[in-house]
Amino acid sequence: MKNRRFVDFDIKEFTIELLISKYLTGLETDENDIFIPSYQRNFLWDNDRQSKFIKSIILGLPIPYIFSADTDGRLEIIDGSQRLRTIIAFVSNRLILKNLEILVSLNGFHYKDLLKSRQRKFQNSTIRMIALSDKSDEDVRFMMFERINTTS
Repeated sequence: MKNRRFVDFDIKEFTIELLISKYLTGLETDENDIFIPSYQRNFLWDNDRQSKFIKSIILGLPIPYIFSADTDGRLEIIDGSQRLRTIIAFVSNRLILKNLEILVSLNGFHYKDLLKSRQRKFQNSTIRMIALSDKSDEDVRFMMFERINTTS
């Protein structure tokens, strides 16, 4: 096991409200607590895929973990940027839900169109994150990013 790498991690759970706040607060000055690094691909999900993801959150279905790495006290997104960007687009009213087979009554809805009680429930939904500690070096983070994004 000569090539074995030390991988230290923690499992975190954030409400969507807190996750959005940690991403948006300080975004303009690149001082946000959660950030998407430059090596991440551009936003690729189409409206249907985004809508299905938001529907999953609304229905309370399990959401895959977001993978991140602690870099100087900030969390760098290794995997999950499409999901995070979709949540932000929805809460910012830039995403209109479309082609939903379940919850068809929400087709054509922005976040602002949801009942306040449903908005609260959405904001209080939690997303789990696996965060590599700062003890895991940059090579481990990049290896993890490559492995997640090049294998099924």
